[in-house]
Amino acid sequence: MTTTEKPESEALATVRARRGYVLPVHELLDEVSPEILARYDALTAELLFAEEPRALDLKTRYLVLVGVATAAKNDPDGIVYFGKRALKHGASRREVLEAIALSGLPAGMPTIEAATQVLDRLFDEG
Repeated sequence: MTTTEKPESEALATVRARRGYVLPVHELLDEVSPEILARYDALTAELLFAEEPRALDLKTRYLVLVGVATAAKNDPDGIVYFGKRALKHGASRREVLEAIALSGLPAGMPTIEAATQVLDRLFDEG
């Protein structure tokens, strides 16, 4: 039995165009409701991708997300993703490491230990 793929919704196409990729959460929300995905994408775009002057610049926003992804304890891909973007927007290696280290205060030292497992992926040149 073959399944046919449904065409990409406008909401999913917008996510792909804005980010250059689609995550599993985007596909799930799109399947549940393209309208929910569109609203989620609009919120993310406003909080993270907006280029208008914000209190936090993009580098700082990504550093905050590095700490949150580290504290979440189950998001090694987020540590790498947000860390690479922080570096792209001017963060130093030490700033990224400090964001990881700070997550140990509210979330415990095991979060830092877990994050060390992805540092090679974070700081690779590729």
